[in-house]
Amino acid sequence: MVRRLLERQQAGELATRHVRAVAETVGVSERTVWRWLEQAKTTGRVEVPVRQGYAVSDEVWALLGEAGAMSRS
Repeated sequence: MVRRLLERQQAGELATRHVRAVAETVGVSERTVWRWLEQAKTTGRVEVPVRQGYAVSDEVWALLGEAGAMSRS
C-alpha cells in the first residue's frame, strides 16, 4: 500500500484522493498516511507501522484512584 503510493509520488502521479482512499481503507487519518510516506522516503521501509496500544499500568490506576478520591472530597 505505502509502496504503491510512494511509486505514484515518485512518478508525479500521487493525488490527495489516493492518500484519502488508503486512509479510509485502513481507518487512519490522511495525515497519518502522509507521515507513512515521509517515513518510507526517509527510511526506505514501506511496511505500514504496527499500531501499539496504550496499557494503563497498576501504578497509573492507583494514581487515578487517588486523584478520584481527592476530587470527591
